Amino acid sequence: MNSLHYVTYATATHTIAARLRVPQDGREKHPAVILLHGSAGPSLREGGYADVLNAAGFVTLEPDMWAARGFKGGADGRPRPVDALADLYGGRELLRAHAGVDPQRIGAAGFSFGGVVCMLAATRRHADAQGAFPALMPVYPATWAYNKVAGFEFGDLAETRMLLMTGALDQYDNDPGVSAKLVASLKPTDATKICTLVMPDSHHGFDMPGIDVEVTDPFGNQGKGGKVIMRYNPDMTREAHRAAVAFFEDALK
Repeated sequence: MNSLHYVTYATATHTIAARLRVPQDGREKHPAVILLHGSAGPSLREGGYADVLNAAGFVTLEPDMWAARGFKGGADGRPRPVDALADLYGGRELLRAHAGVDPQRIGAAGFSFGGVVCMLAATRRHADAQGAFPALMPVYPATWAYNKVAGFEFGDLAETRMLLMTGALDQYDNDPGVSAKLVASLKPTDATKICTLVMPDSHHGFDMPGIDVEVTDPFGNQGKGGKVIMRYNPDMTREAHRAAVAFFEDALK
C-alpha cells in the first residue's frame, strides 16, 4: 500500500504541483525517484514507473512542469530543457525535507523532454549547488542531439550513475546505436558512468499506455524535422519497468 499526496513546491519563478507517493511498508526512510514527464505533459507513463518503484519500496514524485507555466505541451508548448532544471532540483529539496525519505538516496528518471533534463543534470555545468544526483535514468532523450545542438552539451559528468534507455525504432534518433556512439565519444572517465539499454521493437513513447500517434517535431529525424511515430509496446514497457527498478535498487542501495 502507498499513501498518495498532492503537493506543491516553489522554484525561483514557479510553484510546481506534483503527485507524491510514499510506500506504507513500515520502513522509516526510503530511497526516492523523481519522474519527469515528456513534451505532452503528465501521463500514465510516469504512473506506471511509479507503481513498480513504489512496490519495490521507493518514494516517487511526479511533477507537472507545464501547468505552472501555462503550457499545453507538444513541440510548440515546451520550455528550454535547461529552464526545467529548477523543477527537478526543487523536487529534490521537497523530498529531502520529507520525513519518509533518505535525503542521500534520491534519483531521477525522465522521458523524452524529461530525459533531456536528466541528461543536463548529469553534467557539472548544470549540477545544482546541493550536489549531483547519485542515479539518473533518461529514457529516449533525443540522444542524437548531444554535443551537436546548442544547449545539449554533454560531458564532464558529475559523480552520478546513469542508465540511458532508448528505443531501437525511435525516429528522433533513426539509429539504434545512437546511445553507444554517444558514450564512445566521451572521455573514458565520463563513459564509465553510463550504461545503455536499447529496447527492441520500440518507438518513441513505447512505455506510454494507449499511445499510437504520428506527430511532427522539428527535433525528429536527427533534427531534420518531420513525422515521428509514438507507439505503445506493453512487453517492452514491462522490461523497462524491471530495468528501472533494478537500476535504482543498485544505484541507491
